[in-house]
Amino acid sequence: MKKDSRLTRAKLETLSSSELLEIADEYGIDAPDDLNRQLIIGDLLELASELEKPEKPKETIVLSDQEEEVINVNTLPESYNETKINAIIRNPASLFVWWDLSEWTIKKIRSSHSSLRLAIYFFDNLEDEKPSETFDVQIALTDRENYVIVPGQKKIVRVDLVSESLGQDDILAHTEKIKLPKGGEIMSAKPGEKLKVSKIMELSGAAELLRKHYNNYRQSFY
Repeated sequence: MKKDSRLTRAKLETLSSSELLEIADEYGIDAPDDLNRQLIIGDLLELASELEKPEKPKETIVLSDQEEEVINVNTLPESYNETKINAIIRNPASLFVWWDLSEWTIKKIRSSHSSLRLAIYFFDNLEDEKPSETFDVQIALTDRENYVIVPGQKKIVRVDLVSESLGQDDILAHTEKIKLPKGGEIMSAKPGEKLKVSKIMELSGAAELLRKHYNNYRQSFY
């Protein structure tokens, strides 16, 4: 049977199970013989829908006065269909955290009406299993990144991606333990505290940064 991206449910419903398996094989879908035909039809329709999407535009990049090259500026996929989380140190007071969720994980979260959060754990030593301090940051299912403010003078941090349903936590993914750089006194202060800082620190805008951090991420201060 000839491969055709213009597949419709009405057309697929008229085919026999063997014909559906043949089409699935042509599209690279691994479907066992005993698989429900409705599941095969669903997979074929989903794949056909992807094939019908228009190709993303390409952009001309001028490499020199005499040479041009057309490249696809959208080479990175929006998702790698993996449930993973990563974090990097942005500065002594904050982390940049980003994550991805597989389609299976998203379906599971939706079906169980679970909530999502980032669980932030702080440790005094790399070998410690029990954290010395922790707090949570609530996130939405559509979120894929967040800035997390780190309270002052913390040594080691780990971030867990957690799904919660009916009081039960499910750790979907977690980062490695990350050593935090030692911040100055001003980075561990709370708004309203009077600190003697150098003129350079005043000009750096650290006090204003601290105020914005407090207004936007108040749960990080104790």
